This record gives sequence, structure tokens and C-alpha cells, in this order.
Amino acid sequence: TIKKSCICLCTNAVSVLQWKYQFKLWTNIPNDRVAVFTSDIKDEIHPEACLLVTTYTMISYGGKRSDQAAKVMDAIRGREWGLMLMDEVHVVPAKMFRRVVGSVKAHCRLGLTATLVREDDLISDLNFLIGPKLYEANWMDLTAQGYLANVQCVEVWCPMTGPFMKEYLTSKNAR
Repeated sequence: TIKKSCICLCTNAVSVLQWKYQFKLWTNIPNDRVAVFTSDIKDEIHPEACLLVTTYTMISYGGKRSDQAAKVMDAIRGREWGLMLMDEVHVVPAKMFRRVVGSVKAHCRLGLTATLVREDDLISDLNFLIGPKLYEANWMDLTAQGYLANVQCVEVWCPMTGPFMKEYLTSKNAR
């Protein structure tokens, strides 16, 4: 047993619950040592070694917090985490999320992503924010080895009525 805490950062609350489920499925961490910190759920963080699953937004938020959320944030900032596990790490270079790396003390950082790409060329910032890329797998190899489902892409064409096409083209959300 390592007896160090782990903070797992996700992009949204649905991912938080999925990560919690997977940790419970694949580890023997006791239930009282697994906590969630989202806008809806603010579990108490165990004072000893534990796992906290939360979102980048919950950590990076700079506004006024409820008393309960402030208490959880004090516990997060007041501890040195053994591991900071960052899901979808390609979001970390964003101005709002890069604060997370500086505000949470962690002995080790591990970032995961399937798409190590950004349109703003800030992906290279990950080298000094968390460190260099250590491993990359080809998705076609993973599919051939049975780790990923086979992908089938299909393009479907369907007619649009004139009024619908006009509304589509003039919509603010149109690309």
C-alpha cells in the first residue's frame, strides 16, 4: 500500500462519476476513502490517504464559494497529493485550467488524452506544466489487439427543405 492521496481531474461531472465507478471497479480502495467534489456533490475528504475525483473547473474557480466548497478547497490545497491524474490533459494549457497545476501540490503528475492536439498551439506548454509525453499508442494497433471497438464511419446525406436550409444558413450557430 502506497498510502498517498490521489486527485483525479476531469472535464465534467459525468466523467467524474465514470472515473469514480472505474476506481471502485478496479481497486480495493474503501468507500470512505473515495470522495467526489462537483457542483452537486461535495463529499468530505478523508484526512488520511484517499482518492478525490473532481473537475478542473471546481479547482480553478476563482469566485466566492459556499462554506462547504471552501472547506473542501482548503483540504485540497492543504495537502500534498501523491498523484495528480489529469484526464483529457490537452485542456490544461487553457488559461483557466492551467491554474490547477499551480494551485494543487502533487508529488507526481500523470496526464491522459486520446487527442494530444490543440488549435491554439499551446500543447507544447504541457512540457513545462506537467512534463513530456511518456507513451503513445496507435489507435489502429489498439483496435487490432482488441482494446478498442472497430470503427465504421458512414456519411448520410438527406435533403433539406428550402425554409429549413435558409434558417440553417442564417443561424448564429451555423458554421
